Parts: sequence; C-alpha cells; structure tokens
Amino acid sequence: MGEKAFEGTILEGRERRYTILNERDIAKYAGKNQADLMNEAIDDVLREVETGREQEGKKPFNSYVVINVDEPYIDEIIAVMKRHGHWEEK
Repeated sequence: MGEKAFEGTILEGRERRYTILNERDIAKYAGKNQADLMNEAIDDVLREVETGREQEGKKPFNSYVVINVDEPYIDEIIAVMKRHGHWEEK
C-alpha cells in the first residue's frame, strides 16, 4: 500500500522513505509547547541514528535537497535522477 500523501502525484503507489518537516509550518500552525516537545523528541531520535551510523563507519548524518513534486520542472529533475540511477519506475 502506498503513502496516502502521495495520492494523485508522481509518487503515487510508493512507500514513504523520508519525512520532511516544514519548520515554517510548524512555527505557524503548532503551538510552542508542541513544537518544543517535537524538537526534543526528534533530537533524541537523531542522536541515536547518528550514533548507529557512526558505529557502521558512515557519516553521522546526510544533507538533502528537497523539491516539491508539484514544481513545474519536476520532470527535468526526475530525468536527471533516472540518468544517475536514483529513480525507479513503479
């Protein structure tokens, strides 16, 4: 079963692999207490992930570029990803 948030997009039918949090939306729509609790929980989890990655000889974290799938140039981005083996057809 695919991710509900992907319905009607080029990602339809795929499973979620990453979770992106828009920090401006969090600041705008969540209360300060909720945001603080979320940040504390995320920091705790990320510390565990970083430790595990380091134990496996990996960099403790990765950095990503995020592109919304509704951007008018998304097909160009996908074409580049395909050329480099980073996009699989479903």
